[in-house]
Amino acid sequence: MIQPFWNLRAGRDGVSHRRGFLKQLCAGAAGTAVALSWRDMMIAQADELRKRGKSMILLWMDGGPSQFETFNPKIGSKNQGPSTDIATNLPGVRISEYMPETAKVMDKIALIRSMHSSERDHFRAIKLVRTGYPINPSIAYPTWGSVVARDRWDPGYALPAFVRIGAPRIKTRDVDAGVLGPRYDSFKIDAAGELPADVLPTVDSARLQRRLALSSQFDQQFASTGGANRVHEKQEIYQRTSRFVLSPKLDVFRLDNEPAKLRDQYTRSNFGQGCLLARRLVEHGASFIEVFSTGTSGDQGWDTHKNGWKENPLLASEVDQAYATLLRDLEQRGMLEDTLVVWMGEFGRTPKFKPDGGREHYSDGWITCLSGGGVKTGQVIGATDKDGVHVSDRPVGVQDLFVTFCQILGLDPHEEYVTDQDQPLALVKGGELISELF
Repeated sequence: MIQPFWNLRAGRDGVSHRRGFLKQLCAGAAGTAVALSWRDMMIAQADELRKRGKSMILLWMDGGPSQFETFNPKIGSKNQGPSTDIATNLPGVRISEYMPETAKVMDKIALIRSMHSSERDHFRAIKLVRTGYPINPSIAYPTWGSVVARDRWDPGYALPAFVRIGAPRIKTRDVDAGVLGPRYDSFKIDAAGELPADVLPTVDSARLQRRLALSSQFDQQFASTGGANRVHEKQEIYQRTSRFVLSPKLDVFRLDNEPAKLRDQYTRSNFGQGCLLARRLVEHGASFIEVFSTGTSGDQGWDTHKNGWKENPLLASEVDQAYATLLRDLEQRGMLEDTLVVWMGEFGRTPKFKPDGGREHYSDGWITCLSGGGVKTGQVIGATDKDGVHVSDRPVGVQDLFVTFCQILGLDPHEEYVTDQDQPLALVKGGELISELF
């Protein structure tokens, strides 16, 4: 009889991987002449989808961007404030005056104006929007980049599958690989074009290889005394690290060999150069890249509780040209079809504003933009009422978004992995496909 999925043997990291699952499943089926179910066949097909190498770039607006000053202005409403809107290259679709370059590429964007959730606290909302699960003190749900890295895991790939460029404003709100373990955590770069100081080897490759060989000899001695599992884990980390630091592909992190004109088009801001590096990483086979936008004028990022009339134009302008250039660059290189680009934050801002333009947290009618990855762009999904207070058409939940990510990236949202506490978890729990995107 085929084993139930939740009884499958887990690997050393506590995760039951898809390839292992298929081997066990097929062995069970062969022994009992039981045919594979439709769901099992879908899992098998996902291996083929993965070979197509679809990647995801998440442009993260840290703090929660105001929909009124970005993609859903409400001109004529008492809630809009002094900013106005501009036309885009999509007839009838208008966005904030602060995003003129993005307005020129709206045909490459599917804009969702009706995102909603119940979380208006940063910590809880970030956990939800980055993992697809509401916060649970007993389970450290993995960030989505780690989920994708696990699915795309290739021990022979020299570069990290999951790279994060920039850092959150507040580290305690960060989300990591959680129950998937450090193997699938992100490789963190504070600023594009600068590798962390401890990455490059301090000796030549020949000497480094001799040191690794000597270390391996000591490891084998320790393994013979009963520490084989720990030795295996250590050697796997060392092997991955040595492949990385000795790889000629490390040049992917350098931006000085890109044309100066293109670097200028991306803008020389941290976010702009991060978008350029994201494109280079996708070219070299990285599966998931995050680029953080935290602003350069202060420490509040997009969390504009105060000085909104001053800060929102600056924040929008810092991402506008880089965002538009990234989409154009990917398309011109024939990469956009296989790269999902997502622009979003953890929620939006309140319709009501303070005298200085500050807005509080708001989770009804916030914004997400999707491009590439085969989605149907050049459209607006959902709407809010005339004052931007409530969703009036086609509400989209966070789980719906994650089910859709799965569809685009070739993942089965119902696939389960087993945590180190022997608990089965689905990639996504609940939610429905955003069918308008296909």
